[in-house]
This record gives sequence, structure tokens and C-alpha cells, in this order.
Amino acid sequence: MHPGRITFSEPIRTAFVFVLLACLLSTSIHADPDTGTVSENNNERPKIGLVLSGGGARGFAHIGVLKKIEELQIPIDIVVGTSMGSIIGGLYAIGLTPDEIEQGVKSIDWELVFNDFARREYRSFRRKQDDYLFTSQNRLGISSEGVNLPPGLIEGQQIELALDRLAYPGFHITDFDKLHIPYRAIATDIETGDAVILDSGNLAKAMRASMSIPAALPPVKHDGKLLVDGGIGNNIPIDVARDMGAEIFIVVDVSAPLAGQEDLQSSIGVTAQLTTILTRRVADQLLESLTADDVLIVPGRDDLGSSSFLEYTALIQAGLDAAEEHTQQLNKLSLPAAQYQAYRAALPVVARHQPVIDFIEVQNQTRLDDGIIQMIISQKIGQPLDVEQLERDLQIIYGLDLPSSVVYSLETVDDKTGLIVYVRDRPWAPSYLKLGLTLRSEFDVGSVTNVDMIYTNPSINRMGGEFRVGAAFGSEPHLVFSLYQPLDKALKYFVAGDGGYTSYLFPGTNSNNEVEQLFRFQRTFAEIAAGRIFRQNTELRVSLRRATGDTETLVGLTPPGDSSFDEGFINLRLLHDSLDHVDFPRSGYRSTLQWRANRESLGADLDYDQIQLSLSGAGKWGRHTVYGRGIAETTVDENAPVNALFRRGGLFELSGFLNRQLAGQHFGLLEAIYYHRIGNITLLPIYAGFSVEAGNAWNNRDEIKLDNTVLAGSVFLGADTILGPVYLAYGINDSNASTLYLYIGRQWNPH
Repeated sequence: MHPGRITFSEPIRTAFVFVLLACLLSTSIHADPDTGTVSENNNERPKIGLVLSGGGARGFAHIGVLKKIEELQIPIDIVVGTSMGSIIGGLYAIGLTPDEIEQGVKSIDWELVFNDFARREYRSFRRKQDDYLFTSQNRLGISSEGVNLPPGLIEGQQIELALDRLAYPGFHITDFDKLHIPYRAIATDIETGDAVILDSGNLAKAMRASMSIPAALPPVKHDGKLLVDGGIGNNIPIDVARDMGAEIFIVVDVSAPLAGQEDLQSSIGVTAQLTTILTRRVADQLLESLTADDVLIVPGRDDLGSSSFLEYTALIQAGLDAAEEHTQQLNKLSLPAAQYQAYRAALPVVARHQPVIDFIEVQNQTRLDDGIIQMIISQKIGQPLDVEQLERDLQIIYGLDLPSSVVYSLETVDDKTGLIVYVRDRPWAPSYLKLGLTLRSEFDVGSVTNVDMIYTNPSINRMGGEFRVGAAFGSEPHLVFSLYQPLDKALKYFVAGDGGYTSYLFPGTNSNNEVEQLFRFQRTFAEIAAGRIFRQNTELRVSLRRATGDTETLVGLTPPGDSSFDEGFINLRLLHDSLDHVDFPRSGYRSTLQWRANRESLGADLDYDQIQLSLSGAGKWGRHTVYGRGIAETTVDENAPVNALFRRGGLFELSGFLNRQLAGQHFGLLEAIYYHRIGNITLLPIYAGFSVEAGNAWNNRDEIKLDNTVLAGSVFLGADTILGPVYLAYGINDSNASTLYLYIGRQWNPH
């Protein structure tokens, strides 16, 4: 034996050669047939973790990165996301392709998703008529504990429903390790500030918790904790992916960059900067743990912020462009075609786009009877899930304005798929108070200002009975009590009662349209009614009313005669309302046909009949809208007393005249209004437009002629604000009248 040389006996040498040949044969068998190169065994390659940060709308860039990952055939073994990253990551984890995720994003109306109220077409008829009241939409909760502020600027119904729509194919999987790709969402415990890792439960709820921006959206309750946006606790959760076994990381950071001094000149800018600093501290420490084998992708487009939800196309492209810049690094993680296909084939298929529903369960936390909710849900047992119809049904339930949210989930019990509908109560506001400010300024005569409020208890019983008190303090005070009671679970039939005191001001003018008098009209009334609702947008109502009142002269000479009056009448009204918006409608119709029969036998001063007909509708193209309206009102025998004259006039009711300046036994109006939305502020739509109007008020039918018709018009700026509509307008007509108007809040239409 020679020093430094190893010798083998013949048997050992033979065995060694055999093993070597076997290894060579095995290598040749596993050579890639397309490239001829040697591939690593799937079980031996390092696990790749995909980490997606939060960043609001900037998170749409994650979709572009996913497109590049799939194009390069990179296997993803673990997905972890925060906030918007949890949404995109969760959808990818259930097996949706980047293109399917993009289509899901495009299907969401991002202008409406941050609006807390059901679209008008889904609201109950009574809730639609609330839109004509004078207060803002914002409410204060009234409970046994006192007055409560809402837990967020919005309750999040539309966001939750959008997440349900995107995530429902994976709802039946509650263990996130058993998804197409193992997945985690990151939220923050608002009590401690600690990051919370969500690894099981309802997928959409996990996403919702991860993106619950404090003060904007209510916290999500989970395992006794209140969870908010995960960006506060851990915006780039590399450590979570590492704990799950990831060895190489693809990290996509879409968080907003820190602002420079020039952008820190306001409280809003400073607050945003502090939020960014809080999210960056933990994130930067975790980024330092990355190695040369990992890939960090930071999409560009600093010009698009976290609220740029309408710019999803540009943001997706920004993610794709950023991934393209890292192609060389990413290529090192790609697999040959055959091996990538084997990897994909080995992943569990969990996404179910049209599951058959075997049972339906309603978990109702409100006072509303379960049967009412069950009648609204039209999904059939034994039929595939109809997501679009289900969403419409849930919006109708939410449109009753009793639940804080209405969402759904799919659960598997004994191999049967169940549709679970969650109808959550509003514990902070079992009843509520709405406040508002109404200002009507006609610069020639001054202003009318009211502070308005409405208290509503929307569920005095399980059949949806409602009690309400409305009051106003200021120039036109009033106090009105009302009861409303549905009679059946379909909410079609109802009885109602109203009573109280109302008042309003109107001017007296001379032939030159100069104001010489100012009057206050005031009425005390009581009314009972019954009716039928048809398909949520049409009501047939019959009512009986008794009222007394008078007209008080505030300025100028008092007209001769007794100004007091008595009213007693039967009112029959058919009302259809399918407008999509009350103040700036863009589609739909509103029409009214009403007959009012005053009778001495019912307490009226004399017998007279009045008929009212109105029809309006809107059409749109792009940002342009045309709204048309026609009104015809008549007293059959032309014998209505002063208190029953039709009082019209003002902006959009023959502009140029003052509010309620015109009065007569008959009134007619035809008008067309054009308006164009200007700017891109989602939560504050602003419009510019003009109106063309024709009509008049007449005391005798013989006066209703073309040459006795007033032509009028206006130009205006309008905005849809939290206080209601705001108009700054100038109106003029051919009767030598012109007025500059400023209206704030919805102008109240008195009883």
C-alpha cells in the first residue's frame, strides 16, 4: 500500500462502479426533455415564499408581479400578505390566476365601494323616501349607554361584499394551510399594537381584518381581539413566511415612500407621514434580513397614492414593469416547463366557482324576524350558487338599514355545501340621531336657516316597525312624529301614522317682482295611512288627514280676512321612484299621480278636489347627464282656499323667482337640466350645469296659454356633500326676475 493512496478490494470496486452507473442512468432519466439540462428534484429545491406588503390602491401592482412570476414559471410555496397584499395574496392562494384576479378587481365599482349606503335601487321604499328629508346621511348612535360615535367613517358593507365576491371560490376551506398554496394574512391587535397572524377561518374576513384602516373602517372581532390594518404591526411579513418554512423570498413592497419637506406643510401631510414612519420601522428591519438570493421588487408610480383605486390599470402595469427589471434574478428561481407543470399538478385544487348549495342558514343578530330575511334570499337549494343574485339579495337586506353589514360564507358539513348568511346588528346604534343644516339664501331677500334633526328607532318590533321624531329649529321650525308598521314578512303591506306642527315662509311680491310682504304659513296636522309596496320602487298609499292652521304676516301689510283654516281630506297617491340619486340623478325615473279630496264632512272649510301629476327621469353618457321633469297640478273646480294654493318658484322651479313666490289654482312646469361632473374627487362629486325651464302658476284655466308661460333658466355649480347638496346658482326669467341662489342641504318639502 502506498502512502496517500486508497485501494479497494475487487468486490468493493465492483460495487462502486455499479453505484456510479446507476447514478448516471438516473441523471439521464431525469434530464429535461426540452433543454437537455439536469433539473433538481422538486423535494430538494428551496421553498419560495411570496411576501406582499400593504399600500392601499398601490397594492394593485401585486397583480402585475404575479403575472411575471407565472410567465417565468416560478413555483410559489408560501404566500403571506398584509392589507391589500393580503387580498391579492389570498386570491392567488386559493388558485385564481393573475388574470382572474385582475378581472375581479375590474368588476368592482371603486367609486361606490367606500360608500356605506346600499345603492338606491336596493333600498326599501321607505328608506328611499328618507333621501328627501333634510338631514345629512351621517348618524349618531343612541343606546342605553348614551350617544355613541360610529366605530369608523364607514361600516364597510360594500368593501366586505366586494371581498366576498372575490374570495367565495375558497370559502369552503377554513384551514389556510390547505389552500392551493399555504397562506397567512397579517392584522394588528389595536389593543396591544402586536401583529396577529391569521391562519384559519373565513378568508374574506381575514382579508377584511388585515385591511381595516383605523378610524376609517370598524375593527374586526376575532378570538376576543379587535383587529385593524396589519400594516401597523408588520407591513412586510418576511418573518412569518420564514417561520412557515420559506428559504428564498420574493418580496413586493408597495408601501408609500416617505414624503419630503415640501409635502409636509399640512396636518394631513404630517399625519400621513407619521403613519408611513410607523409602518416602515418594522418593515425596514425585516428587509435587512434578505440575502443576495432573495428578490425585492418595489414598483414605481410615486404619483399614484394609496387612494388611487380608479387607476388600477396603471398600477398593475407598474408592478409588471418592476418585475421585468428583476427578470435576471427571478430567472434563477424558475423551473423548466415539465417540472413546473409537475409542480402545478401537485397543488390541491380548491377554487370552486359554482358550488351547488345543499343547505342555507341565516345567522341573524338584528331584531328583524328571520322569516323576513329568508323571504328575500332567492338562492335555491340544489342549484349552483348564483353570486350576482345573492349579492342583490344581500344588498336588499342591507338596504333595510337595520344591519350594520350583511355578508356570506360557504361551509362544508358532512360533505354538503352550505350557504351561511350573516346579518350583523348595529350595537352602537340600535336607534340613531341624524343632524343637518339647511340654508337657503336668495341674495335679494336674505336667508332661511334651520338646524335639523331626526331621531329614528328602526326596529320597535320584529316586523320592522319604526318610530321617528323629526324637528327643526330656526327660520322654519317644525316637529313631526311618525309610526310605520309593515304588516307581512314580505314587507309589502303597511299602516302608518303622522302628526305634528310644520311651518314655512313665503314672500309677497308686486308686479315688478319686488318683495313687499313676508308670511309664515303654519299647520298642525294628524294623518293615518295604509298602503302597498310593489318591487321596492312603487307605493300605492291612501291616507286620511285632519289639519288646522293659519298664515301670519311677518313683514308688510296684513291681507284682509280670516287667515285661519281647517283641512280634512282623503289622499290617494301612486308614487314610483327608481332614481339612482335624489340630488344629482344619472339614471332612473320618478313619477307621482295624486288625488286629494277635501270634504266638509271630514272637517274641511269647503269641498274641493286637486290632482297632481309629475314625471322626471335622467340619462347619462360619460360624465354628462340630462335630467328632465314635467309637473302638472290643478284644482278641479278652481275653488281651493288660500291655504291650498299650489306654491312654487325658486331654483329649478322657474329660476329667477324666489322660493314659493308663485301661487295659483294650477301650476305647470317643463324643464331640462344638464350637468357635467368636474374633477376626480371620489367622495366629493362636483358638477357644473345649466337649466332651461318653462311654466307658470295660474288661477284660471283660461290663462293657461303659450303667451302666458314664463321662460326661465339657470347656471349653477353643485356638490354632493356630507350635509347634502350644495348649489351656487344664478337664475333668470322673462318676467323681469333674476336671483342669485345659495342652497346648502336638502330643501325640505313640508306636509
